[in-house]
Amino acid sequence: MQERIDIVVDGSGDGHSVALFPGEEVFFSYERGASNNEAEFNAVILALEHLPEYSRATIRTDSQVVVWHLSEYQKSCHSTFLRKKVAIKDLIVTKNIRLDIQWIPRKQNNADRYLKHYIASLCGAGGAEPLYRRVRRLENENTRLRARLKRAMKMLERRSSFASDTGIPLEMLQ
Repeated sequence: MQERIDIVVDGSGDGHSVALFPGEEVFFSYERGASNNEAEFNAVILALEHLPEYSRATIRTDSQVVVWHLSEYQKSCHSTFLRKKVAIKDLIVTKNIRLDIQWIPRKQNNADRYLKHYIASLCGAGGAEPLYRRVRRLENENTRLRARLKRAMKMLERRSSFASDTGIPLEMLQ
């Protein structure tokens, strides 16, 4: 009989998710605009995506919402949670995984530590700038750079149209 794989998952309010496998094998994912609960669902999906077929696993999470929505006795009303629940069920069926999902207190969720360090590394400066603010700043910089590039391309197009008229004939270069 195959050994049970024990996985701990966590999600953050800025859309990051983590799945911590035995031996400290860690997987991260990001969904822009995802709420804390959606990131928790994504962490379960992330864990299932990295499980081999025909696995037996226990996924532990500090999200009561995820455990509640994935229980067979509860029906999901929230459309996003329903879509994520369907994705989870599809992965379980497709990969033929035997899964238990358990709630654990936040203090026992050591995946949280990995997620905090990961987010801090993305933020730079020891995480002094909140990630959502950094993402917004980088998106604004990207928009400004695109506008500058567009202006530069138009300027080059105008210059190249004049350059062909004022160029030196090939016969003179020989």
